[in-house]
Amino acid sequence: MSPNALTVDAEHGTKKAIATANVDEDINPSMPQNWSTKQKWLILIALSLMSLVVNMSLVICTPASSAIAQQFNNYDSFLLVFYITVPNLGEVIAPLYIGPLSERFGRVPICHFFNLLFLIFTMVTSFSNSLAMVIVFRFLTGASVASICLNPAITGDLFAVKKRGTAMSLTSMIPILGSAVGPILGGYITQYLSWRWTFWLMAIVTACLSLIMAAVLKESYVPVIRRKALQKDSSNQEKVSSTSKYFTGWNWATFKGLALLTIRPFVILSSSRIAVLMGLYLSILFGYVSLLAATTATVFQEVYGFSESHSGLIYIALTIGTLSGALMCTFTLDYFLIRGLSRTSPGDCTPRPENRLIPIIPAMVAFPVGLLVYGWSLHYRYHWIVPTIATVLCGFSLSSSTTPIMNYLVDIFGDRSASAIAAVLPLRYVAGAFLPVAAPYMYSKLGDCSAREDEDTHES
Repeated sequence: MSPNALTVDAEHGTKKAIATANVDEDINPSMPQNWSTKQKWLILIALSLMSLVVNMSLVICTPASSAIAQQFNNYDSFLLVFYITVPNLGEVIAPLYIGPLSERFGRVPICHFFNLLFLIFTMVTSFSNSLAMVIVFRFLTGASVASICLNPAITGDLFAVKKRGTAMSLTSMIPILGSAVGPILGGYITQYLSWRWTFWLMAIVTACLSLIMAAVLKESYVPVIRRKALQKDSSNQEKVSSTSKYFTGWNWATFKGLALLTIRPFVILSSSRIAVLMGLYLSILFGYVSLLAATTATVFQEVYGFSESHSGLIYIALTIGTLSGALMCTFTLDYFLIRGLSRTSPGDCTPRPENRLIPIIPAMVAFPVGLLVYGWSLHYRYHWIVPTIATVLCGFSLSSSTTPIMNYLVDIFGDRSASAIAAVLPLRYVAGAFLPVAAPYMYSKLGDCSAREDEDTHES
């Protein structure tokens, strides 16, 4: 796509929101959307597997709260929840610099650099000698997660608008498994080995996947591809130097250019009410689902007498829900986008990005129902299958909301999609970091039912 090919109407998502590609680039084999289907999906599978490992590593220590408390002789209820959710706090700031940097230096070098940081911080966490050290390095681990904003952006780089929804939905299904497999695996590792092995295992797997990604990934950001092509043409050296004046050597101008990049998400957030609304909505859903994820193991151990390993199995239900939501999006996102074309005026073949948001409607109904059922079933000590089914509804709502919103942002912001996603995600991860911390106090003061009902009141 040409640099000025996209005009963003963030308030209405109208015709101006869709990119129009340069004719020469439509047939240029070096352009990402012209790569072979095999190459595209190989890249997406590698990215999805890394996201799976990232998601798994962030929650794998969830069932280990008791073991960590005993190891460090620290039973502070706040810290024992906060160490689980603190990576979300790191993910608040990660998109703010990862997204804009990828739009300047390219997707591939930024992805490799932060994957390396993620590996280092995960490894160091396993050698922690205090709960405070665990918290600090889990925060740094979250702050080095690149996949949260780069995966949707790279998917947008690789696929045309009418095929993007299916690709984004399918690639979101693999990482979802990490959120379920992590606690299950962590429960057994903690029970039969040690909580430290949860981090050692994740470091080993991350190292292996990083090597695979180094062999598979190829730069997909079109402006960077163009710039590299110009650099190979000696007749355009003057043009290249003028476009790169802020990044010639490490001097004051370099840092000025980097600073301008990092404020781009804030500019988008301050100028687009759509971005603010999307961020607030996702923060509500993600915050409450994070609360469920952080407390489910403990609640089922206390209420139903589950062991550490058995309580981890409950996360399968949350995964079934999120997979169901992603599967629904696979069949509906592109369908609603294309179906909307038949309702426009004859000859108008411009897709309307807002049609991506239709799957959110059932999610908005299912989520408060899931919270109410979960809270009341725990309060009256119904069979454990009832609150388990409720978590399915919550997982479905989160997935069937997140995927359409990410797709919508990629559609309307085009070349600046990584920064747009970076503008929306921090609100979500702030809620995910701090709302679960309130859970022990809510349960002790209000009880299971009232706590969940209070959450649902805020949701409404």
